[in-house]
Amino acid sequence: MWQIFGGAALIVAGIAAFIEAHTHRPQPPHGIVIPEGARLPREPSELSHTAYDLLRIGGWALLIFGVLLVVVGLIDYARRPA
Repeated sequence: MWQIFGGAALIVAGIAAFIEAHTHRPQPPHGIVIPEGARLPREPSELSHTAYDLLRIGGWALLIFGVLLVVVGLIDYARRPA
């Protein structure tokens, strides 16, 4: 039974990671020519592309692992004698 609850918690954490990644999505520059050595102004809440990708990959990993735990927990629960 704990597998089901743990899997559900991982699913919720994965969804929260997707929401957080979407909230702080990096914006690509739109046709702006930037001089050598100049920096683009970024909003304080914007993630770098690498951090954004890692957050999304982590969200997928949590979601997939959570679903697997729920499925295995439900199969185990169904096989138990009443």
